[in-house]
Amino acid sequence: MKVLRHQAFARLILAYLVSQAGSRVHRVALLVLVYLLTQNALWVSLVLGVQLLGTVVFSPLLSAWADTQDRKRLLVWSDLLRAPLVALIPLLGAKSLPLLLLLVFLMELLRDLHDPIQSAVVPDLVPEEEVDEANSLILLADRLSEVLFVGAAGVLVAAVGPAYAFYLDAVSYLASGLLLTGLPPLRPQRLPKAGYLERVKEGLGHLLRHPTIRRAVGTLFAAAAFGSVETALGVVLAIKWLGVGSAGFGFMEAAMALGAILGGVSLPYLLKWVQRERLFLLGLLSFGLFEASVGLFPVFAWTLVAFFVSGFLNMAFIVPARSILQLNTPQEMRGRIFAAFSAVMNAAMLLGTMLGGALEGAIGAPKVFLLAGVMVALAAGYTLLTGGIPAPKPKEA
Repeated sequence: MKVLRHQAFARLILAYLVSQAGSRVHRVALLVLVYLLTQNALWVSLVLGVQLLGTVVFSPLLSAWADTQDRKRLLVWSDLLRAPLVALIPLLGAKSLPLLLLLVFLMELLRDLHDPIQSAVVPDLVPEEEVDEANSLILLADRLSEVLFVGAAGVLVAAVGPAYAFYLDAVSYLASGLLLTGLPPLRPQRLPKAGYLERVKEGLGHLLRHPTIRRAVGTLFAAAAFGSVETALGVVLAIKWLGVGSAGFGFMEAAMALGAILGGVSLPYLLKWVQRERLFLLGLLSFGLFEASVGLFPVFAWTLVAFFVSGFLNMAFIVPARSILQLNTPQEMRGRIFAAFSAVMNAAMLLGTMLGGALEGAIGAPKVFLLAGVMVALAAGYTLLTGGIPAPKPKEA
């Protein structure tokens, strides 16, 4: 991809891949460690809840401060500080569950600081016409890490135990932080005059006031509140309804990840033919139809096909969504916008997960997939039929 000719962006991608390798191992090791220590699924849910709390509540608060700082320095230090924290999990957290939760919470705060900044700086590192390609490559790296590292993580944790997996994650954060020291300074172009609380409100308010962002995020929120049932019910569908067990569920997840990889590679070419804002809505609409098809045809072979295509379509609307946010937000506000966007989307996914769990017992997973897919398609179709999403106006010379 030609976007990698920009050395600073190539460095950002390399650092991301290195940290993702450790993070995938860390996630598996953390859940295994908690379950082995407690033999109680409630503690596993509590750990995941602590992570979600950090994103939904604290990410917008942190970003209001972060948007006034040099983003390069924050990227570096949020990685370097996570290295000792993750190393303390097997040393101290394994001996005290409250301390383990504290360490997990602190790491989540640093992630909530780091990730919105990583998204915010992309337009500072590449030309505007290559923003879509850059976003596609970041998400492609994320999907590749799922395919390459999640399975390896399970093997590693089983072979050497969770402790060494955490130490590997610590090394990956250290390496990522050192790589990021090579970025240029990424200071805000203008320092905001508003006070801290006003800046927090500005970040959330921009999602609501800006017409393009409001329509894009509103559509995506409605879609995610239904479409994310797959997160909770994919394994139920595989085991209870398709009869393919955990191995079959693994194939379903792999099919979606492989589809996403193909989508990431193909997206720059698609965007030459379809306007970004229209591709966002068409991709979301098609995603809903394929999700509904899983409920209409609950057969393993078709489910694999539908999951593969859904992975492709996921990239077709997620990448344009990121670009829409970046190109319709002032440079000095982007960190706040991505933090607010993350909080909103995590809240939608939580609603979808709870909805899927509540409905499965009443109507069964296939009908939940059918209902969810139809609602996703309706959300995208409504926006498409009521004027779509406006493209950003060209900047004046």
